[in-house]
Amino acid sequence: MTKKMPSLQVEAVEAMSRAFRQMEANIAPPAQRSFKNSYIYRYEKKGIHEALLQKLARYISGLNTVAVLLMTGYVQEANVIFRTLDEIQEDIFFLASAETSDARTKHHAQYLEAFYSDPVFSRAEGSLDIPKPSLVPRKKIRAHTMNAMRQGINVSQALSASESIGTAYSGYVHAASENIMEMYGGDPPGFHINGMRGTPRVAECAASAENYIYRGLMATTVVAKAFGDAALVATLYEFMAQYESANGHASPPALGKSI
Repeated sequence: MTKKMPSLQVEAVEAMSRAFRQMEANIAPPAQRSFKNSYIYRYEKKGIHEALLQKLARYISGLNTVAVLLMTGYVQEANVIFRTLDEIQEDIFFLASAETSDARTKHHAQYLEAFYSDPVFSRAEGSLDIPKPSLVPRKKIRAHTMNAMRQGINVSQALSASESIGTAYSGYVHAASENIMEMYGGDPPGFHINGMRGTPRVAECAASAENYIYRGLMATTVVAKAFGDAALVATLYEFMAQYESANGHASPPALGKSI
């Protein structure tokens, strides 16, 4: 038995995709750069808007990947995607705050330098050594975002919650025993190495997916705010209100103000 994405969730991902295409059309596209006997694409301008667009592309792609994994029952792998979506959303809020809250810091410059570091062009010909960029610690990214949107939230508690969620999903990424054993069961019991269709794990994962779709709507709206597209923001808010009403979500109080 497959688990298809409910129609409203499909509409939500489609709304994100339309918004993405609209914002994509508003900045200069990547240019071709010669590479070996062919070429690859890179943005010539290495700014926040270009970074936000790339992050949003991965978020939407991740949601579509989760839908495929749920249909085939690959719950462990979907949870790995959830872990990446957590960090992508944190990155989006962090980067967007520089535009929407006038909260640009030295960490934004450090982040962008690391994000755009390009081993394809920076390492010596024939070398296997990949230069390591100076990454902004995840704790600093989370702390900056929480402080930028502090209205109505307890920053300390929010940071602790983010740490806990990250730790929980890291077990799927790094294949911890506790997480792997969720694959074991049935009659007779054994490891479900061909997906977990027909088990309660699929429904649990689908419930988590709904949350990530909602968070994707928030992330897309934040990117639209950073792009200064008031009409698109209004359209996304209208859809989000419908989504919240249908799914029982409470509207995030700080989204429209600080971020």
